[in-house]
Amino acid sequence: MNPEIIYNTYPGTAWDWRVAVDLFLGGAGVGAILFAVFVDEFFNGKYKRIRQTAAWLSPILVILGLFFLVIKMGRPFHLYNTLINFNPHSPLWWGGIFQPLLVLGGFVYALKLQGETETEAPHRTWGRLLIPLAVIVGTYHGLLLAINVSRPLWNTGPTVVAAMLGFVTTGIAAVLLVHLIRMKLAGRLDDTEHFAKFIDDMKVVRNILVSAIVLQLFTFFMWWLSLQFGSLDDRQALALANEHYGPMFWFLGIGVGLILPLALGAISIAQGEENKRRLQASIILITSLLILAGGFFFRLAVVLGGQLGLPITLN
Repeated sequence: MNPEIIYNTYPGTAWDWRVAVDLFLGGAGVGAILFAVFVDEFFNGKYKRIRQTAAWLSPILVILGLFFLVIKMGRPFHLYNTLINFNPHSPLWWGGIFQPLLVLGGFVYALKLQGETETEAPHRTWGRLLIPLAVIVGTYHGLLLAINVSRPLWNTGPTVVAAMLGFVTTGIAAVLLVHLIRMKLAGRLDDTEHFAKFIDDMKVVRNILVSAIVLQLFTFFMWWLSLQFGSLDDRQALALANEHYGPMFWFLGIGVGLILPLALGAISIAQGEENKRRLQASIILITSLLILAGGFFFRLAVVLGGQLGLPITLN
């Protein structure tokens, strides 16, 4: 008798670009709501307009991400099963429960911001309640990949850390980009004194963004080390991902999305940003676009690269 081993494999990738879009938009939405709460707390109620920008942007981004996820998975009317099947051990259950809660809470927070004028207003308590919810959703985006033990490229600790740092960078970038456009349409960019005061106060946000980018670069290095010097499957997964999606990951995700924004920011500081406000506004606009583009292509490369089939070895 000749025993036969039959492998049934899924034709192509199970998760495509729509899953990457969901991870990207959902992560940016998490970062946006945390940005709104941080500015409210740190500046003690000042800068209401940028808080409104962040608060409204957050649930919109999460909803758009969920839309792409639903059209990928299909059967949207079966989503109620997530609500009635209690399974806290599954990150998918986390996403199905906590993302809609974050959307609802985000809209309520935005509406409270829209109508409040007092410094110590009810919206501040509401914002504080949203912090753990946002962190759970952000962690879910990393765990969604990391729990896949059959995917060596995803099944690492740095995957979760990179996802959490990613929502900080893309969230801040999305808010700054949209708010600069909003300021331009309202004519506030032409008010040099107003813009100078706003940018000077936002330096703390810039420092947080720079720190997150540097930490993300370090996390990627640790992620590469864990694969490069890991098991045979780890090394093969990294080699395959580099072969097929290396330029997208290293050039677009790392180079364009992280290193180039750092370089442009350093150039802006070296040029004397206090005396060149228009240059400063342009740098913020360009670096925000680069961070968002790099953040998306990083997620796309990881999602697609992690699903490449490894060679089958029989011992």
